[in-house]
Amino acid sequence: MKPKKAWYTLGMKHSIKANIPVIFMKEGDIFVCFSPALDLVSHGDSFEDAYKSFKTTLKLFVGEVTKMGTWDKVLADCGWKKVKSKFSPPEMIGEDVQSIEIPVGA
Repeated sequence: MKPKKAWYTLGMKHSIKANIPVIFMKEGDIFVCFSPALDLVSHGDSFEDAYKSFKTTLKLFVGEVTKMGTWDKVLADCGWKKVKSKFSPPEMIGEDVQSIEIPVGA
């Protein structure tokens, strides 16, 4: 299943729409979804399970932050920029894979 770009709406009287990046990884037998724009992570035993879990995590996150009334702080803490009372998410400008050497043993 290929990931789809999705629009997420906060679902409030005053809301914003933002296209947030979601990164999919496999760690051993576990599939992981991570959104750097909101610092959210979920996982599952399959890609579909992880994706479904991420959508549930996102819904709960949005509901909780809305209930607490802390959107300004949460978005600012996640690197979103506020200009004239409108927030925009951090812009992904690239992706890279770096090779590193990790010493093991002594």
